[in-house]
Amino acid sequence: EDLPRPSISTEPDTVVPLGGHVTFVCRGPVGVQTFRLERESGSRYSDSEDVSQTSPSESEARFHIDSVSEGNAGSYRCVYYKAHKWSEQSDYLELLVKREDGTWALPQSHL
Repeated sequence: EDLPRPSISTEPDTVVPLGGHVTFVCRGPVGVQTFRLERESGSRYSDSEDVSQTSPSESEARFHIDSVSEGNAGSYRCVYYKAHKWSEQSDYLELLVKREDGTWALPQSHL
């Protein structure tokens, strides 16, 4: 049986000032063991087994960045591990980081 695709969102926003904070929220079905927040390259990721059930049919994990740096700019996606396999990836979500002078930090993968 195919696992449903996870979703990804950010709080409070996808646009964050340099040094601000942001939380990535990955959502999937109930019974997820591990959520993984991946960078666009796929080589950098964070795993969380701190999964909470938010409704009878849904669970989530939250990934906090307390002080956003220019290196945090770029695209992120979620996958999860359930029933001995990994799900498909969520859509990409792009985190935009705004410097104090109003210019944007560019994702390193685009340089």
